[in-house]
Amino acid sequence: MLTAIGLEYEAVRAHLIDPRRVVHEGTWFEAGEVAGSGHQVVLAEVGPGNRPTAVIAEQARTRFTPRAIIFVGVAGSLKPDVRLGDVVVASRIYAYDGAKHVSDEVLARPAAWAASHDLLQAAKHALRGTEWTGRVRAGAFESDGPPTVHFKPVAAGETLLSSMDSELRERLTRVFNDAVAVEMESAGLADAAAIGGVKTLTIRGISDYADGAKAAADARGMQGVAAAHAAAAAMTALAALPLGVGEGGVDGQGSSTSDGAAVQGLTQVNTADRKGVVNAVQNGSLTINHHGPQATER
Repeated sequence: MLTAIGLEYEAVRAHLIDPRRVVHEGTWFEAGEVAGSGHQVVLAEVGPGNRPTAVIAEQARTRFTPRAIIFVGVAGSLKPDVRLGDVVVASRIYAYDGAKHVSDEVLARPAAWAASHDLLQAAKHALRGTEWTGRVRAGAFESDGPPTVHFKPVAAGETLLSSMDSELRERLTRVFNDAVAVEMESAGLADAAAIGGVKTLTIRGISDYADGAKAAADARGMQGVAAAHAAAAAMTALAALPLGVGEGGVDGQGSSTSDGAAVQGLTQVNTADRKGVVNAVQNGSLTINHHGPQATER
């Protein structure tokens, strides 16, 4: 799993059992298990922007061979019915920055990536109703009821949108009319994942309306609320995924622990062996070297 900022990172980390720091080529990760799921997660903070996200995603992919990379964070709403505190699971990612500038207009040349089908299906199944909100670790609901989960496209670019009447807002409305949220990292992740052949999903909590009032929303603590909701939704979706067969383990090398539990395919070993691997990581008999701000599900 990847996050952009520390607040998002802490919201995800709160769900990990006994997270252990691992450093690879200068990048810090934390590895842990999601309670009640058997899934192993590596978490990293990439910083804002699509470019660092792409770099760290590729580093994590080559080092850990993850089953999937999930980006968890906050976003600005583009639609009035997508409210503060709601969660958006991106069915498609638009990279809106691509364009050709001619003398009298700007011609859009966007890129787009669909969410990985099985991850999206797991999220749709797991996030029906309101039971998933029981995983929320911090933050009060902003509205009168629990947050709504939207399965809609998300726009990602290099610009922080904070205006209702800017040229960018008008272009997003005109060209990417079905996008319900805007953020700055998922296009980088989607591009890297498409090249590397790894599955991805983006889950965002709505922290503002991208309307010039972001500072006021932040002052009310909406970033923390949105991050907590997104992290709870991501962990619920992750827990719904069946444990895979033949997938790479935490270190991506297929090595084994001192108690005989194979690191290769942490998600397909039995419960006793998986606990042995986790214990080996914690007591230092298994060394994990990794790199990059991101959280990846094994």
